[in-house]
Amino acid sequence: MDKNKQLVITKFDSSINIATSVIETPIPTLKDSEILVQNKYVGINAIYDQELYKGRIPYIHVNFPYVFGVEAVGIVIDFGKNVKGINIGQALSTVKVGTAYQEYQVIDQQDVIKIPEATPEYLTLNPTGVSAYLALKNTGELQTGETIVISAAAGGLGHIVAQLAKEKNCHVVGICGKSEKVALLNSLNCCDRIINYNEESISEVLKNDYANKIDVGFDSVGTYMFDAFLENLAPLGRLVVSGLATELTQPNFEKIHTARVYESIYWKGASVRCFMNHLYKSQHPEARNYLFTQYQENKLQVKVDPTLFEGIESIVAASKYLLAGKSCGKVVVKL
Repeated sequence: MDKNKQLVITKFDSSINIATSVIETPIPTLKDSEILVQNKYVGINAIYDQELYKGRIPYIHVNFPYVFGVEAVGIVIDFGKNVKGINIGQALSTVKVGTAYQEYQVIDQQDVIKIPEATPEYLTLNPTGVSAYLALKNTGELQTGETIVISAAAGGLGHIVAQLAKEKNCHVVGICGKSEKVALLNSLNCCDRIINYNEESISEVLKNDYANKIDVGFDSVGTYMFDAFLENLAPLGRLVVSGLATELTQPNFEKIHTARVYESIYWKGASVRCFMNHLYKSQHPEARNYLFTQYQENKLQVKVDPTLFEGIESIVAASKYLLAGKSCGKVVVKL
């Protein structure tokens, strides 16, 4: 345990292979209030990571070499003399930009999030599930019985959004692009309608069946998906932007020449809203408590992609797998 293997950004580039390297560094001596955690699983956030190693996230200052990754679950290996209420072997969840993609990490006791066990399921619930909960509550303001349409509904975020919406007896429309993803959504029994965009036209289905009926559009895709949701918002409808996958995977944002967005929503009193998890940090404990309870009581299913990625070196492959749209559920790497 003398060395800590890490995936780090060494320079900005559009290719993860060029921008990153695997290095080994000494494990630092703990301060009195610090805890040494051995990471067991890390979560992959490929689009966010991509913007980071391209140098395009304005609120993150990157000093090379820069450890990246956000969420991990692991167990306590050691702790400083002032740390209270923690035991060796205690399972912890950690969520902090610039920490996850390494075998060991040091955290302060004030950042401790205890979990029953260090599993991929708890990794998915925190923070991906937290994002789903808070986006629906604060940004979407989803109400009982409303109609919600969810893009990337079989992804790590989407499949939890769909279940939380169904808990509120909403009419849930899930959008995905593979038969395996349709099967995943069917297994959850949370969608009233599933649109496989490789077999049906999203715009045509929404225009024919949901024109002016979408109370909440939950979109992490952007471009054509955003346009289809926007066109069919109900009066007082809310379009929640939780990601921009189709735009952020391109060199530049698409330039469009049309009327401004308010032209299509002003007379409906509808709105377009953006969700950022870190802006609701004070509500994270509430969200975690709710999600953990629902999961432990078997009221919420957590789907982890079955493809096995193992070791720090496999994070790059896992990232490419997710960017290629192959995932069903949350993509994780076992360390």
